[in-house]
Amino acid sequence: MFMDEMRARVRGKGVRIVYPEGLEERALRAAVELRDQDLVVPILLGPVEALRRKAAGLGLDLGAIEIHDPLSDAAAAAYASDYHALRRHKGVTPEAAREQARLPHYYGALMVRAGAAAGMVSGLESETKPFLPAFEVVRMAEGFGRASSLFVMSWPDKTLFYADCSVNIAPDAQALAEIGRATAGSVRSFGHEPRLAYLSFSTRDSARDASVDRVKQAVALVRAAEPGLVVDGELQFDAAYVASVAKKKAPDSPFAAAPANVFLFPDLNAGNIAYKITERLAGAAAIGPILQGLRQPVNDVSRGCSYRDLADVAVISAVQALASARP
Repeated sequence: MFMDEMRARVRGKGVRIVYPEGLEERALRAAVELRDQDLVVPILLGPVEALRRKAAGLGLDLGAIEIHDPLSDAAAAAYASDYHALRRHKGVTPEAAREQARLPHYYGALMVRAGAAAGMVSGLESETKPFLPAFEVVRMAEGFGRASSLFVMSWPDKTLFYADCSVNIAPDAQALAEIGRATAGSVRSFGHEPRLAYLSFSTRDSARDASVDRVKQAVALVRAAEPGLVVDGELQFDAAYVASVAKKKAPDSPFAAAPANVFLFPDLNAGNIAYKITERLAGAAAIGPILQGLRQPVNDVSRGCSYRDLADVAVISAVQALASARP
């Protein structure tokens, strides 16, 4: 299955991933599992002694797991200075920067920016959602103006990729093109060759609407930016996934020979509904949302996730980090 592939890609590579919510039981358990399986090098943030006491009460050994307290860590002053340099044009004072850098999810993002960690996983509590630190501190990768999200839909015998299902509500053509390009890069980093289908309620002008035009414009932009990428649209889902349907509705499509494995939705309504239907009715494991388009990986988790879910997102972040480190 997909996660088995991802674990094999990162095992023993020593990728450092920071968990800002170190006092949370799920973070403690995930860190121990990651260490014991040699998947990533976990870093926990929080008051050191309190964190060790909590781990001991849970019967967990934190030996060899790095712990940093944003309130007293040796690097705290340098990170506060870094944050001030990044945000002073927005009126942030040195004092305000020091206070902001003490927040664990900001401290974690500053660690990532400084290279002390390769990625961050946060969001177990509503106040530690990582979106603002990601945009303010880590920032966007070159050539991208916005972040987007990817869901991996995994079955024992196949893997599909859905985007965007959790970030961009009503993307224009430029945004749709960026989402497609970012998703293609993510899919490659996971060891799969992307075949992108831009979905619509229309196939080859079977209907007329501004939303159809946006999809077609996005496809043209992606083709111009990445001529070697397999991409087509606008297509209804069956024309993108069932070769016999593609041969009837869009015989010139690459999906008349082999189906798409990446599905780009025209808006957030379609993407979010589709991934939940696929998860609940088709029995797929839905892995995500995986943030993409950033310089370095920062990922959000559901507040209700299990510690194993939390460990899996660290593994995904490590895969992204290894891909972003390639020349």
